[in-house]
Amino acid sequence: MATGSGPTDEELVDAFIAGDTKAFSAIVERHREQLLYVAKSYTKTETDAQDIVQETFLKASNNLHNFRAEAKLSTWLNRLVRNSGYDYIHHRSNAQHHSFDGEVEEDRNQWLSHEPLMGIDTRLDIQEAVQNLQPEQREVWMLTEIGGYSLKDVAGLQGVAEGTVKSRRSRAKTALRSAIG
Repeated sequence: MATGSGPTDEELVDAFIAGDTKAFSAIVERHREQLLYVAKSYTKTETDAQDIVQETFLKASNNLHNFRAEAKLSTWLNRLVRNSGYDYIHHRSNAQHHSFDGEVEEDRNQWLSHEPLMGIDTRLDIQEAVQNLQPEQREVWMLTEIGGYSLKDVAGLQGVAEGTVKSRRSRAKTALRSAIG
């Protein structure tokens, strides 16, 4: 069923599977910004985040026929971008490149690579602080700040008013700030 702002995600998926390539373009435009936000958490550069999103949309276009409408399309795409981000961190940052003279060079630009142990103390402090949040606050914080979901979507998931979600998110942020310093 079409809304005032255009076709639904489900309609776009069905149209793409039926052969309408413009439908996939609409999916890309609708979800690109959110996926880019998630991809940025896996890399230090805008260019690399764009690459992760591009890879995500390539995977999506090749596998959209496997999409089950049991979940929202945004949830499925979010999982794909997280998988691509994980692959980026664990595979591309350790890439070896062959030079023209046959030598293998490590691609280890310290400003572009991911160092897994850098900031581990901070990460552990954050993880502990998040675990110490009230369950409702933790869920709201994870869905809005990490997952990128809107307050309205989270309110629907939790079955509460949007104002309650705002309050829970605010309390979670305050608690995290004080716990981390």
